[in-house]
Amino acid sequence: MNHKIYRIPGMGADKRLYSEIEPIVGYEFVDLEWRLNYKNIKTLKDYALELSKEIDTSQAFSLMGVSMGGMVCSELADILNPEKIVIISSAKTSKELPAHFKRLKFLGITRLLNQEKIRYVLGNSSRFFGAMNNEQRKLFYEMAESVNLDFIAWSIKAILNWNKKKSSPKIIHIHGTRDFVLPFSSVNPSIIIEKGDHMMIWNKSAIINKKLKEIFI
Repeated sequence: MNHKIYRIPGMGADKRLYSEIEPIVGYEFVDLEWRLNYKNIKTLKDYALELSKEIDTSQAFSLMGVSMGGMVCSELADILNPEKIVIISSAKTSKELPAHFKRLKFLGITRLLNQEKIRYVLGNSSRFFGAMNNEQRKLFYEMAESVNLDFIAWSIKAILNWNKKKSSPKIIHIHGTRDFVLPFSSVNPSIIIEKGDHMMIWNKSAIINKKLKEIFI
């Protein structure tokens, strides 16, 4: 039986975010979609607790997450006992969030969010996230169009209010030096990808695939 790697996408994304990731011999990818029963859940930790119910812990498993998905993986690491945890373009703790996130929280930016503003930002943000070819940019906007906007508003608030000071030593953190969403200067990664941006899971998939195979094989 193959070892399962549960994958969590980034905020506003789905399993298509992993479209450039190659299979790993001996492993099976299981993609966890964002659950929408978030209205009674206030924190990323509580969200991770709910998501943990979808993971089969009767056999060895690992976790993988991109961006916000990596933050949830960091919380899951405290709840479950995964064999390996890989986070990409993400943060292990709230201390790795950039200073401007804290300023946005102080300014109460979440009170200003509405569906119109979120839709506008999503529809004009691909270049901020990183380099993409035409096919990837099309996919980016397809995911943005299909996203639940209330969930995006919840996610932003949850990240801005995230309070996690320590992380599991099992976490292998892959991060790029040109990530403008979660700046390289704010994080302490295990593996550094030179000139990698927030979308390096697509635009630097060759090196990401190589690193993943080195980690898991």
